[in-house]
Amino acid sequence: MYRYHPFYPPSQRPCSQNLYRPQYFHPYNRNYPPVDTNIFMSSAQKTLALMNDAQTLLNHIGNSNDFAYKLMNAAQQSKMKEVNKLIRSTGVKVQPTVHINPDGLQIVFDEKLGVIDCCHVTVIVRWREN
Repeated sequence: MYRYHPFYPPSQRPCSQNLYRPQYFHPYNRNYPPVDTNIFMSSAQKTLALMNDAQTLLNHIGNSNDFAYKLMNAAQQSKMKEVNKLIRSTGVKVQPTVHINPDGLQIVFDEKLGVIDCCHVTVIVRWREN
């Protein structure tokens, strides 16, 4: 890339003659697998269930000052058994994986479809700005 002085008028700035490169397309057609929506649709349904669990938990955190205090206090003290017990008490069907950091919680709801790891819903809830 050429460097130019910013005070040169545009007509005197050096420029490359090769501004437009031709697009190269592969001469062969790609073969895609046949469309089977069974796993895709099942994954979507399970993800909706996970989202309902996430919404249930977030409603408890957002609407109950007592619950939010207990959860945040246990998380800040790294009492994972207490954190998981509090989350279970909200009525979620899938027990999420909880990661604690100084700024808040990362809550991952995940589900399997047989042996396939089909869907994840990750919720990050902060209690500190920086």
